[in-house]
Amino acid sequence: MPIPQIKSLSVTELLALREAVDRQLQERRAELQAQLAQIGSNGKASTAKGTTVPPKYRHPKTGETWTGRGGVAGWLAKELAAGKKRDDFLIVKAAKKPRGKTK
Repeated sequence: MPIPQIKSLSVTELLALREAVDRQLQERRAELQAQLAQIGSNGKASTAKGTTVPPKYRHPKTGETWTGRGGVAGWLAKELAAGKKRDDFLIVKAAKKPRGKTK
């Protein structure tokens, strides 16, 4: 399809061009929907949910927690601004027993 000089087109020609573009978009949409139907898309949203992550940081006084993902939690940002370190708020977990070979 040749690219027309849009600035030189009349209003009638612009409207005709718009209709042609709309037709092309509708045809392409129909093609894509047919392809999705062939690969088994049923149009439903995925039922898979994100995994929950245990908290990595805890405020010793308030008990607020943060997983360490996303933006820094407000309470932690305030404490960091006050001069504390992130390591001061780490949640210490018991070490897991190593899984060795059973004899």
